[in-house]
Amino acid sequence: MSGTLPWRRWWLVAGLALLLGGCGFHLQTGATIPPRLTGLRVVGSGPAGGSLAEAVHRELQRDGNRAKSDGPLLQIDNAYISQRIISISPSSGVAQEFLDTLHAQFSVTGNDHKVLLESQPLLVENSFSFNSASPLATNEQQITMQRLLMEQGARQILRRVLNSPGFRQQVP
Repeated sequence: MSGTLPWRRWWLVAGLALLLGGCGFHLQTGATIPPRLTGLRVVGSGPAGGSLAEAVHRELQRDGNRAKSDGPLLQIDNAYISQRIISISPSSGVAQEFLDTLHAQFSVTGNDHKVLLESQPLLVENSFSFNSASPLATNEQQITMQRLLMEQGARQILRRVLNSPGFRQQVP
C-alpha cells in the first residue's frame, strides 16, 4: 500500500499541472517584453508623472527590462491625481469616503522618434474610507492608497502597450 502513495501524488501533481496549464496559468518568465520595446525608457510629466513613471519602471524591471539610453521611450504626460469626497457622515458632517482618480496620457516613440503608439488616455479610480478617530492612520492610508493607485496605473499602461497591435507578440 505504501508503494501506491507516491504514484498517487505524482498523478495528482501531473493532473494539477495540466489543469493549470489548460486554464492559461503560466509562471512569470520575463519574456513578455516584445523585441521592439527592449530597453524601454520611461519619463513622466505633471504633478504625479514622476511617481507613475517610477511605478512603470519598477514593473518593467520585474519583467527583466533594463532601460537603455537609445531604447524606445514611453512618455507619460499630464499625470495628476484628483480627489473628491463621495461620502459624508450625516451625524458629524465629516468626510468618510474619498475617490482618488489618476489621470494621464501616454505614448511610445522609437529611438528614431517615430511614433510607435499614439497618445492614449489613462483613467484609474480607487475609493477609500477612513476612521476619523485615528487621523494619523488616515494620512498613512491615503499615502498607501495613492501608491496602490500608481501601481494599478502602471500595470494598466503596460497591459495596454503590450497588447496594442503593433507590439503584440505572436504565440507559437
